[in-house]
Amino acid sequence: MGQTKNFFKEKKSWSIVKDRVVDYYLKPYTSKVLRTGRPIIICDCFAGKGKFDDGENGSPLLIAEHIKSHLLKQPDTGNKIQGVFIEKKYHDELKSNLSGYANVIVYPGSYEDNLKNILSFDINNNLFLYVDPYGIKSLNLSGFSQIKSRKFYSVEMLLNFNSAGFLREGCRLLKYEDSFADEDLTDYEVDDDVNTKEKMDSIAGGNYWQEILGSYYKGQINIYDAEEQFFSEYSQRINKLFRYAVNIPIKIKSTHLPKYRLIFGSDHEDGLILMADNMNKKWNEIVENQRGGQQVLFDYEFPDMTRQQGFDLQNDIRELVSLKPSGILLKDLIVALIQLYGITFPEKHYKDTIAEMKTKGLLRIDWHPSMTPTGKPVKAMNYDDYKITVRLQ
Repeated sequence: MGQTKNFFKEKKSWSIVKDRVVDYYLKPYTSKVLRTGRPIIICDCFAGKGKFDDGENGSPLLIAEHIKSHLLKQPDTGNKIQGVFIEKKYHDELKSNLSGYANVIVYPGSYEDNLKNILSFDINNNLFLYVDPYGIKSLNLSGFSQIKSRKFYSVEMLLNFNSAGFLREGCRLLKYEDSFADEDLTDYEVDDDVNTKEKMDSIAGGNYWQEILGSYYKGQINIYDAEEQFFSEYSQRINKLFRYAVNIPIKIKSTHLPKYRLIFGSDHEDGLILMADNMNKKWNEIVENQRGGQQVLFDYEFPDMTRQQGFDLQNDIRELVSLKPSGILLKDLIVALIQLYGITFPEKHYKDTIAEMKTKGLLRIDWHPSMTPTGKPVKAMNYDDYKITVRLQ
């Protein structure tokens, strides 16, 4: 079974991108959420050392630096934003690396050990959970249910899930032949207590994974179908926790199993749109920088759903609009498209495509109010200022 005992020796390209996504998102997130007047807790549930042995900062230092920058710009919000970092194995090193930063708390022990601390936070807080276990961990789905049931002012979660690694461990436990030899799955750790089917059931939120791997072992499906089926089932459980969710499969090539999947969950459409838009922009920025020779750090394909699954954006827009003959709000339409396409497109691309379809006579768009304060017809696709309804023409 492939695993590493020195995950933090150097920061791999995919770890850099994950952390940059969080770092890129936190600025607009905190700016928007602080307008609620409620405090923010950014909780890194599997914090690690905070710094890799090659000197690269891990997520805790990126979050702590973000808080520091925010406090310098808005010192009056000093008690409104806090970083909470949970780490069992590297607690002492993490605490040392975070020394000198304000508004940070380090909890020793595992995520499960500290679930009671998360549940004890004041429910008036906005809670952002960064759940990035460096491997296969005892990540009981019921813990997320308990957090959601606590009814914080808001909860958002960015989860990194190693679905292929999970299935590989499942094959080992079920004593099935390992067919992952061609996949690069060596960079993960397996907790010592994740060595029973019951533990794996608690991570997956059910024993459905065993039946899926049974079909794979019998040759009824291949490993790619097994991963898709497994993650579809897992996603259904995430969708029961959050009103809106999107997942991004991270692959070296479109023909490979995902290295991991990033899952974002939120109960507010603004959170989903903001995350998807920022992830799209950040990914494309990294690709452009690499093409320009500014950095060579990313070996993974952009998760373009149109290429991988053959979607047709204009056709999908027409189908979604047709489901609401009386009209669908533009914002609701874009949320539905994000849940379908992930981070394939930025928000502007959806708006531009819908406007183009209107010009072609394929869609009708109604604004309320229909006139600007200066008496001109409204054409802006800004649903924060106008109620915008889309219908089939």
